[in-house]
Amino acid sequence: VGGNWKMNGDKASITELCKVLTTGPLNADTEVVVGCPAPYLTLARSLLPASVDVAAQNCYKVAKGAFTGEISPAMLKDLNIGWVILGHSER
Repeated sequence: VGGNWKMNGDKASITELCKVLTTGPLNADTEVVVGCPAPYLTLARSLLPASVDVAAQNCYKVAKGAFTGEISPAMLKDLNIGWVILGHSER
């Protein structure tokens, strides 16, 4: 099950949502992934249990370079973010 937070949240509200996901009853047979705004990826990853994955909401196709504002797959891997949402309808 995936939930995309879109461009919503701040440190306080994301912290609260992560608490709910940490303490709430989650079915162990259900994979849970949350799509988090880029500035809060490491915050969400640090607050959520390993059983809840964190997804970036976009990434660019190359590892590095002069692409201001883009996030590369290598950067996401470095942050231990194993998921990314691509092909947003609103982009």
